[in-house]
Amino acid sequence: MSLAERVRNKLQTLPEGKFVSSKVLHDLSPNDQLVDKAVSRVYKTTGVKKLRNGLFFKPLQSKYFGERPPEEAELLSALKNQYSACVGPSGELAAYDLGFTTEMPETITYESDKRISPITIGNKTIHFRKVDSKKLASADFKLFSILKALEYLYKHDGLNAKQRRHAKRLLKNIPQARIRKALPAWPLWFQSEIKSLTAEAPVQYITGLSAFNIPWQGNQADWHQAGMLNNEKFQIAGVNYESAPDLDKEELFDCRDFLNKYKLNLSAHYCAKPLRAIKDILFVNIIQKERYPKFLQLEQFDLNITAHDILQLTKALTKNANKKQKKIMNDWLTENGIAANGLD
Repeated sequence: MSLAERVRNKLQTLPEGKFVSSKVLHDLSPNDQLVDKAVSRVYKTTGVKKLRNGLFFKPLQSKYFGERPPEEAELLSALKNQYSACVGPSGELAAYDLGFTTEMPETITYESDKRISPITIGNKTIHFRKVDSKKLASADFKLFSILKALEYLYKHDGLNAKQRRHAKRLLKNIPQARIRKALPAWPLWFQSEIKSLTAEAPVQYITGLSAFNIPWQGNQADWHQAGMLNNEKFQIAGVNYESAPDLDKEELFDCRDFLNKYKLNLSAHYCAKPLRAIKDILFVNIIQKERYPKFLQLEQFDLNITAHDILQLTKALTKNANKKQKKIMNDWLTENGIAANGLD
């Protein structure tokens, strides 16, 4: 069988609504140029249409609507194959496709780690935006779409109650191991948000400056305990304060004896050890709110913590931080004498 006949047979047997790429057709011969010439000669006689160089499809035939182009998912699959690319929806598109929003984006945009020019198919033009590949490579299409939609919503107006319930349902259907594997490629603040959506019940514990007022190993870091006890205003992670990512139970201690001594009935009976409390304070102020924690001047507190330990936790917090967050962290480290050159 000649090359032209093999090409013709391959195209004729292509199912309706499917694409075939030159990358696949090149398997018919070791000479790619000969394959391309054969395709250009015979494809019009096989019922196959050319979308662009190297990409062909067989239209869907409908009794009532006539000839229709393949579904968008088929196009994306073909592009991934042709360009060896990772492709996923923009946040706005993902939010619409997954039912978080009801307004369709004006422009249909997908993100890719390769440069792909806009494609018009049927009455639709699809655009592609080249981005860093870390997020795209972190998850399959389904999980990436969910994460991208949620990142988009959090960056705009946040999640309302209905959207939050919907997000929990979607994430519940994804194996937790896959979510945990994907998250390191995303910003720290976003990791925290996703973990709050997937957690069965957040661990509640006293943290922040409140934790400095509760003795641990016989040492009390802050001497303003009376004011905290009189006002009964405690910073509690999971209630009125955020917890930094990657909480380890070893970072907490049971403070029920202290609470019982002062007849305090709180929702938490665990307290952050000083290093964990610092981590939460830095996370809330620098990573989430992008502000300098002026109140956290270490020389004012009796903390038995090494500069090395503090430097290590700040490196973990700023692993996926932006430039502004890193600068604030560097300033805090320098001004507190932890590292002369900050994180560098």
